[in-house]
Amino acid sequence: MTTRTATAAGEVGETALKTRFRELARRWSEETAFYSMSWQLVEHPAYREIVGMGEAAVPWILQEMEHGTARWSYALEDITGEDPAADAETGNFAQVREAWLAWGRERFPGK
Repeated sequence: MTTRTATAAGEVGETALKTRFRELARRWSEETAFYSMSWQLVEHPAYREIVGMGEAAVPWILQEMEHGTARWSYALEDITGEDPAADAETGNFAQVREAWLAWGRERFPGK
């Protein structure tokens, strides 16, 4: 297989993975919109599948977080093992969201 073919195959795989991520993210958002307990969010099958995508999903999660909610911080923490929002005030979702977005800008410049 040539490098060009391998790159094209990788791009197709990434596109399919991103499409799957978008489907799961939509489903997770819709089906958990009225959940108030964090354990309910993280036990949802769509969430578990997103976390199972690992590091590949992190830039997409950060994009979702830019336009949405800090709820994605659970997935980012599960995948990365980091918590840049540890110093945020309890319940201050704006601080949590901004801490993760700043973390993402450092690690994924230009994305």
